[in-house]
Amino acid sequence: MRLIASFAMVAILAVGAAPALSHQAPSGWEYPFYCCSGADCAPIAAETVREGHGGFIVTVAPGTHPMWPTERRQPLILEIPYDKAKESPDGHFHLCIDDAGDLLCFFAPAGSS
Repeated sequence: MRLIASFAMVAILAVGAAPALSHQAPSGWEYPFYCCSGADCAPIAAETVREGHGGFIVTVAPGTHPMWPTERRQPLILEIPYDKAKESPDGHFHLCIDDAGDLLCFFAPAGSS
């Protein structure tokens, strides 16, 4: 019985010791952990991003981002200052939001102001 308990404890510790991982963008780079807990980040179409005074304006239609499902019915509109944008490693736009639609991270291609 003691041997079984020891194996169980080792298994629990091994699982608990596994590093927390983010997930990959479709092109293969890893979203930073502080931006993503598995489903918060996704690429977005360039047509959903426009530049406004001092930053980007991103419009996320319901169902076009994993964290903004069709049940939302209204688009999410985010105003993101230039200094909050990070350079995209693959040259595409990516958006990380929580389930309330709050910005976690935004990645823009180099040269996008």
